[in-house]
Amino acid sequence: MSERLPYRLGFISTDACPEINETPGYDWVKSVIVGTFPYQREKARGRYLPARFAYGQDYHLVLAGKLEEIARSFGLSRYEIRVDRNPFDEKKLAWLAGLGFIGRNTLLITPEYGSFVVLGTILTDRIFSASGQPERSGCGECDACLRSCPTGALTGGFDRVKCLSYLTQTASEEFSKYDVLRDAYYGCDICQEACPHNRGKSGCLPEFVFAPDSVMNLDELEKLDKKTFSEKYGNKNFAWIGYLKMLRNIIVLEVNNNNVDNEKIAYFQKKYADVPWFNRHMEYLKKRWKHGPQ
Repeated sequence: MSERLPYRLGFISTDACPEINETPGYDWVKSVIVGTFPYQREKARGRYLPARFAYGQDYHLVLAGKLEEIARSFGLSRYEIRVDRNPFDEKKLAWLAGLGFIGRNTLLITPEYGSFVVLGTILTDRIFSASGQPERSGCGECDACLRSCPTGALTGGFDRVKCLSYLTQTASEEFSKYDVLRDAYYGCDICQEACPHNRGKSGCLPEFVFAPDSVMNLDELEKLDKKTFSEKYGNKNFAWIGYLKMLRNIIVLEVNNNNVDNEKIAYFQKKYADVPWFNRHMEYLKKRWKHGPQ
């Protein structure tokens, strides 16, 4: 079935992952169906852009629909679909199902699509035979991803609070860590771009092809507010971070690329003076600007 479709499915029994049945409320699960769904690998043009997994439609919504179709095609009666918001480690489940290996960049690396995939799972009371065996790491001595990360988030193990993807999604007050942002306002593809396992790979679900509304700039964002931002981008992966984090990210990028002045920064700082973390970050950017972009 899955070989004729633009994604791949894997199967494991809960014997391979005992913690599932040990988790309260999941003693009924007998098997897990895991899907790897590819998104666009080629970088689009425009300023500014999200990471590639957010080029198209919100993958949570897309995968939920596709997994529902898969569950029906198997005639499942009791099942639970999980996409991202999962009590279990999706990457581990995909690895156990033989869909790829976990790279030094902590991502699942598949033979078909490299690491440019999003994952979804179906927990079910149906018993399925295992589809494969866990793969050994294919990284060898390669450390390209570690060397490429501008914040050192992968050195000595993954440090989430240093990861640019994490930083773009949170109200972190480690302001200096944002200084290396250059073009991605949400997420980060740097370690994937450096990975040799992503070379020569292709494949993309139509829903994840780049859409022009993924390009973001300060002029357009200034015309919006919290309500209209949610209305306009409700079908995008990045909508959940909200207007102010997006505004912060774009202003940071503008400062880093020498495209904004202190007067503009001060304008937004005053406009949202009631939001402490935003106010403090704008103050940091104004002080940094006195010395010019780094």
